[in-house]
Amino acid sequence: MRKAFWLSLVFLFTLPLSLAAETLQLVPGLVLKVELPSDRWAISREAPPFLVEEIAEHLEHELLAQGKKVDPAALQAAAQKRLAANEAYIVNAASKAYLAIDFSPLREGEAAPGKKAIAASAKYAGEGLVDEEGATEVRQKSSKTELRGAEFAYRVDASFRMHDEPRKFIGIVGFRAPYWFYLYYTDPLRDGGDIREMEQILQSLVLSASGV
Repeated sequence: MRKAFWLSLVFLFTLPLSLAAETLQLVPGLVLKVELPSDRWAISREAPPFLVEEIAEHLEHELLAQGKKVDPAALQAAAQKRLAANEAYIVNAASKAYLAIDFSPLREGEAAPGKKAIAASAKYAGEGLVDEEGATEVRQKSSKTELRGAEFAYRVDASFRMHDEPRKFIGIVGFRAPYWFYLYYTDPLRDGGDIREMEQILQSLVLSASGV
């Protein structure tokens, strides 16, 4: 009996730690449930400072290439405005890996998208990396995926180089009435554990009506 007791304790302590569950009210009528696998990740309603700086730098390069003057304060404001379109971010500040979360409601009179429209949008997200300032060697593929609570979802996986540094991109595009949603993960590949834990985060996601 005592042996069985100690064996059960050993078993319990060798189980993985429970994930930290969060329920996010990001848009009216809908909540997103997410589980964070470790304390390396944090949820923020605002873009992390390193991402604001990165976007501002890209904007600066674009202006210089056009022969225009650069106003540092205006660049910061423009970067923050662009990033404010996302309702939330899941960020590893140490490695600068992040997931941007964006919900966009259907426009007045716009019909709900079907599978083909969502698949095309996901494919376009991957192909759009080619147009990013500093991006080269883009390789991408897209396929149908599942996100609990979504009507349809498609995923794109891409590898590329940003200013000659390797990066990985995962995009999930889908629909839950009345919202399109876009989940864009960018990994600078500084921490080998990031991609594994992000896969856990993505698999944990659940969309549901508020109050359910």
